[in-house]
Amino acid sequence: MRKKLLTLLLTAFLALASLGASDFKFVFGGLDQHSEILFGFLPAYANAGVGYTGLSFIDGRTTELDLLVGGGYLQRKVWQNPESGVVDYPVTENGKGPLVYDSALVDWVVRFSQGFFASPVEGKDLLTASLSYEGAWEMNLDSIVKGKMRTNHLDKAVLTLDDYIGTDYTGSVYPDLKGNRQYLSTLFNFRLRLDMMDDQATHSDGFLATFDVDWASGALNRALDGTADYYSLTLNMVGSYTLYNHTDENGRHWFSLTLIDRANLNWTDGDEVPVSAQGPISLGRKVRGYNTYTYNTQLTFVNNLDLRFSGPSFAGIFPRVNLFLDMGYGTGKYFNSSQEGDNFLASTGVQVTVSFWDFIDLGYQVAYLFTGDKYTEGPDVRVTGSFTFFLDF
Repeated sequence: MRKKLLTLLLTAFLALASLGASDFKFVFGGLDQHSEILFGFLPAYANAGVGYTGLSFIDGRTTELDLLVGGGYLQRKVWQNPESGVVDYPVTENGKGPLVYDSALVDWVVRFSQGFFASPVEGKDLLTASLSYEGAWEMNLDSIVKGKMRTNHLDKAVLTLDDYIGTDYTGSVYPDLKGNRQYLSTLFNFRLRLDMMDDQATHSDGFLATFDVDWASGALNRALDGTADYYSLTLNMVGSYTLYNHTDENGRHWFSLTLIDRANLNWTDGDEVPVSAQGPISLGRKVRGYNTYTYNTQLTFVNNLDLRFSGPSFAGIFPRVNLFLDMGYGTGKYFNSSQEGDNFLASTGVQVTVSFWDFIDLGYQVAYLFTGDKYTEGPDVRVTGSFTFFLDF
């Protein structure tokens, strides 16, 4: 099956390439880290591809067909009891600490987008509608640090999957870990994007909003032992205003100060929400300073406020200092369980990074937690630090 899929993707890519190189552009998908590989300082996952813009269905508006492929090796660290769904903090019910394992994955995206109307920002479409098919194959494995001591708020050795959940896990809390622990994902995404943002990399002005509908049908997510059956609705809005911008007579940027605010609302529900889908939408992922895969209830609302300093730019590389204040609320059932929770998180801090062409921001983040806990460090720790590789907005 995988050979047939790769052959189909390669054939589609070659067919597009034959239509003319001038109509192609690079499309960046995303990056991610593994905290045990060079402390998360370098990416362990990348997704990118090519976009074809040679078609034109509406005069003056963009029609685009994208093909992206990616792969990597990521760590998953989850905190629900695999049988009961109870959020064990600090995992006192079974005394094992969090479930820590790795996922080797390959993924791909085929996307069609059509622009409508002219944006106030020259050269942009005001409204873009996109329809995507997103697939992935994941093999979940023992952690590369199995047997080694990790604090994770408890002084415990990292267990193998067999020791933690058994050799034939059939529970519903982590549906992508069932049986042989392999998962073949089929997801459809529909997106509406309203773009009135004048983004100049070092500074930006305007408004950007996206509304996403993700649907993973249970009938199409049963090819391997790992399964999924869920839907997710996300509204993301970003407003930006440049308070100060200094460029010299040659147009070189030297310094700017930009105020950015993002509001993110998500509702996710279904009988089987896989771990890979829980991470990006978890409250702990979106409020900086906390842990991904934590505080993962059905409904989350987050507001991120940033004051961003951008320094001199040379060949698209420039330093950034980002002061932030985050607040988020989550409620409803924890995924794949009958357990419910209400959580309010708030943090403030600073990110010091170097931006490479405005899509990689390599640096370090320090956060102060006003409420809640960073699961890996416990309730007495208020100041946390971590490496950063990109900014979300």
